Amino acid sequence: MADLSKNSLSENRPRLRTLENNEGERHASWLELFFDLVFVLAVATIAKILAEHSDWAGIAKYIALFIPIWWTWIGFTFYADRFESEEKTYRILVFAGMFAVAVLALSLKDSFTQQGDFSFVICYVGVRLVLVVLYIRSAYYVPIARSMSLRYIAGFSIAIAFWLISLLVPPPYRYAFWAIAVVVELASPFFNVRNINTLPIDFGHIPERFGLFTIIVLGEVIVATATGVAGTVWNFAALMTAFTGFAMATAIWWINFDFVEDTAIRSDSLASRFVYLYGHFFIVASIVVIGIGVEHAVIEAGKGESHLHLPTLALLGGGIAFFLAAITAIKLASENCSLMYARLATVAVSLLFIFIGQFVPPLVAIAGFFLLLAIGVYLEDRFGEIAAADEEHLLPCRHADEMQIFEPRSTDGCEECIINNYKWVHLRLCTSCGHVGCCDSSKYKHATKHFHEDDHPIISSLEPGENWAWCYADEKFVPLMQTFENRNKENIE
Repeated sequence: MADLSKNSLSENRPRLRTLENNEGERHASWLELFFDLVFVLAVATIAKILAEHSDWAGIAKYIALFIPIWWTWIGFTFYADRFESEEKTYRILVFAGMFAVAVLALSLKDSFTQQGDFSFVICYVGVRLVLVVLYIRSAYYVPIARSMSLRYIAGFSIAIAFWLISLLVPPPYRYAFWAIAVVVELASPFFNVRNINTLPIDFGHIPERFGLFTIIVLGEVIVATATGVAGTVWNFAALMTAFTGFAMATAIWWINFDFVEDTAIRSDSLASRFVYLYGHFFIVASIVVIGIGVEHAVIEAGKGESHLHLPTLALLGGGIAFFLAAITAIKLASENCSLMYARLATVAVSLLFIFIGQFVPPLVAIAGFFLLLAIGVYLEDRFGEIAAADEEHLLPCRHADEMQIFEPRSTDGCEECIINNYKWVHLRLCTSCGHVGCCDSSKYKHATKHFHEDDHPIISSLEPGENWAWCYADEKFVPLMQTFENRNKENIE
């Protein structure tokens, strides 16, 4: 077989790895796990800010800071899901992102002050610039992901501009620019709907990554709570409150990891995917809130208070309510309506406990909150349902049976381009007849023209290292029945 790779780029580059069907089950890489560690510092700093200022202003600051930290993690995680590679340039850029996140974490405490705003904005812009550079590389090296990458670059660049402009505006108007920048970033996926819908993610890898971040938050909250209560008076009430608070953490872990399915992220519906994505923020943010509520409850019990203070009750009741509401929303997005009314009732009771808790001893109040979570575990285990999901991130289309030909009809390149002495960029193989045409990045787009003329729905890439197929009729990537390497091997034999 003739060499068809004369126009291909080096293999040491970003690749759209979610189109590769020969990797098997994918797990978080060592680099991803290393990357997660810098967020331990960020979560700890944010938790400390909430612990020291648990009034409405403190809660508002906590939310305002947690959103960009969480969104930073989301941005790098979804990039790695599609484009992670073992190349040195990628690793260096990820290390740069890690350093930027670590410095950003150190700037969080002084944010929303005249002195600290500059450091916070510059550090956050640095983090976003690393991600922009990563997407510039994917736009250059991965043509089929170029449109998606360019849209993210545009969205992030607009947000960066708002962040930088905010430094020229005095408080409190400065924070309006921050809000606009965050909204632009959070809305970026909505302006990329078509590309997100066609370019797949790994349905096993993303839920695992979300779970790992949740574990980081749970672990850091336990550490922060233990540190915060280190100087308390350990009487019976304080000890039992601490024990009950830890039991609440185990119940939260149980509910999240045993009873929250990942069907929504695997759905063809983008609405369901977005509910899963943004619902994750409310899950992890509420876990921090609950943990700080437990810390305050232990301290107040140790002081012999007759009841928990209202801010502490608000942290506990509000945190549990948001946690359960987020889980309910994700289950509804997974088309799982079992126990919906029971969960909603639990949300309502947890909010009601904010007021009831002002009239009962601290230990009784926190026991009531734990009981709500324990009942949730029991109900989910006894009566709940987990929606079934397809394991593969690429599913066959309606025309999969028409994939018959895996050997190119032309061994020299695009058939029409050869006749007319045109140049092409990449080559595509029609799996119905073996026609070889040029891709949509080429001037004449002969592969697409072949589909419109002969109605042959599925093409596959003929580029080395690219093992994917595209259905024109259904506008989706589909599993390739035979890899490029196997085709080459069979042709050589």
